Amino acid sequence: MGNYTIIADTSAYLIELLQKALVPELISDVSEIGLRSPEEKGDIVLGVFLYDVRQSEEVFQQLRTVAKERISKPPLYLSICYMITAYGKGDAMYRLIQEEQILGRVIQIFYDNSIIPIERIDSQTTGDFDLHIQMMNPDIDEKSKIWSFPNVSNRLSLFYKVSPIAIDSAVSRKFSRVTEVDIHVGPKPEK
Repeated sequence: MGNYTIIADTSAYLIELLQKALVPELISDVSEIGLRSPEEKGDIVLGVFLYDVRQSEEVFQQLRTVAKERISKPPLYLSICYMITAYGKGDAMYRLIQEEQILGRVIQIFYDNSIIPIERIDSQTTGDFDLHIQMMNPDIDEKSKIWSFPNVSNRLSLFYKVSPIAIDSAVSRKFSRVTEVDIHVGPKPEK
């Protein structure tokens, strides 16, 4: 079950996955792949930008028991959305080819790893659901809204959703289980 760090843990896992697959073949150093807003890209060659967190509509929630005598609110299931942008180096022609190669490899990586067992994200949990990485297809207007950074021109980017991300409630309450039942059949005993 997910704790409040699950969003950051998921982002870290995706960065590590990309670093292992892209360095040194397409990107020279792991430090060139990271979480970064397009307006603060710095020396990043591949920026991963978490731009949206919303409640997942894909998972039905129900009460569950936490311990023998405690019950908790159900976990909150989220979908988190990323924009992934490549920033090639060098002259324009080489840079554009490099960016297309990097983005093509990212598509391949996420396609090949589209289901992530929750234990890989959080070794302390054996969650209810594996995480799914899904490519999104926002239209040009949606992309423009996401790319609304002042003084930053739009770039070719990929958009992915990871879900269901579970955040457990910190609220629980005590309850008593029925441990004994006294059933009498027949006439009511006289007193």
